[in-house]
Amino acid sequence: MIVLHLSLQENNEPLYVQVYQQIKQQIRNGTLPENERLPSKRQLAAQMQISVNTVSAAYSQLVSEGFLVAKPQRGFFVCHLDELIQTSHTEIKQPQTVRTKPSVLVDFSISDVARDKFPFQAWRKTMNKCFNEYDPCLLTSTPPQGDYALRQAIARYLYQARGVSCTAEQVIIGAGNDNLLQMLSYILDSSCTIGMENPVYHKAMHFFQRMGHSVKSIPVDEHGIQIEPLESLDNIAIYVTPSHQFPLGITMPISRRIKLLNWSQEGSSRYIIEDDYDSEFRYNSRPVPALQSLDQNSRVIYLGTFSKSIAPSLRISYMVLPLPLLKQYLEQYLLFSSAVSRFEQAVLHEFITSGHFETHLNKMRKLYRTRGQDLVQALSVFGNQLQIFGEGAGLYLTVQLKNGLSETEMCKKAEEAGVKVYPISPYFTGPVPEEHQSKVLLGFGALTAEQMQQGVDLLYKAWM
Repeated sequence: MIVLHLSLQENNEPLYVQVYQQIKQQIRNGTLPENERLPSKRQLAAQMQISVNTVSAAYSQLVSEGFLVAKPQRGFFVCHLDELIQTSHTEIKQPQTVRTKPSVLVDFSISDVARDKFPFQAWRKTMNKCFNEYDPCLLTSTPPQGDYALRQAIARYLYQARGVSCTAEQVIIGAGNDNLLQMLSYILDSSCTIGMENPVYHKAMHFFQRMGHSVKSIPVDEHGIQIEPLESLDNIAIYVTPSHQFPLGITMPISRRIKLLNWSQEGSSRYIIEDDYDSEFRYNSRPVPALQSLDQNSRVIYLGTFSKSIAPSLRISYMVLPLPLLKQYLEQYLLFSSAVSRFEQAVLHEFITSGHFETHLNKMRKLYRTRGQDLVQALSVFGNQLQIFGEGAGLYLTVQLKNGLSETEMCKKAEEAGVKVYPISPYFTGPVPEEHQSKVLLGFGALTAEQMQQGVDLLYKAWM
């Protein structure tokens, strides 16, 4: 047994912590070798003129962390520790000159919404109503598929608003589309090829690739995804945005929808993933019924979200599984817990069933219609030098400049003018076809008429 050399300081740190830290440091640097026996609690307490309880607390912490082992009737001994391997790190040097980006005066964001119009009062009232200590389910874990009452409310809403025919049992709640795509990837199995529109919602494409799926790009024409490249393919799920193709803004006509549905039942293991991401916002006509509403053969997987209609921060999306895949989900995926808190689901359920959601949606539909019209009006300054696509739906416009500037030049000149616009080329797999050259995306959901006018004025000076 050796004599420990410890020094205690008069500071705010407890004495037992000082004893623990100094002994641990001596063990780690080799001053106290393996199998060395330490003084007993009473001996060390007498040596340091501290209480036995202080030493006992320090030894107990060292034992719990594995630095010491207590052997009955013998005392405390130093444990064996392997040497910690240290890897050399290459020093990362900061560049000497960092280019400062111009400040953004107007951001035509394609993902933002009118945050200033969020129904704070109604949402607060709904939260207070749901925060009820007498609710026995409030603090329990959420069922894997999501709260049943919310799934019932979503099923009713989908039938009334989108013509989607489903039961609450087919609805699965997820924390955003990423969470749902993870589930879907698991259900479909990695051997299933994913067919993606080209141009494509690239986040979904990259996600499926990371999950081990083979991804095949399918060209899009003026009517949506082309059917001919699909005819020889089986064991495949086709990811489409038929109500408002992202990012081109195309609405798939009924003739192409029927062809796509017929294709799905003419082979084996053919499914259609319908992403209905912003279907609530259609301005020049009634909302187009969902592709799922036409499906008679359980081939369509329907995805929807509240990110656009309420707020991106809500992070609640939903998936409607056709019956064959629902059976696989119930057999294989129920081991995974729901990623959405039960309280948030309860609030959303109350928000929908109380009528607040419908009221909010009607207000936002009118607001976004006006904002879209304001942006189109502001862009009229370009005359026939600018063509606009997709102005009848969604929260963004696709615009094409006719004066010879490339997409890269458009984005660069806009940035230099303090305006942020969004290129379309990242959504294409491969070269951008000639008919889609010089196109960018302009979102209007979060901008007032004055902000859009300012942005367009700056773009006109930069581009023309």
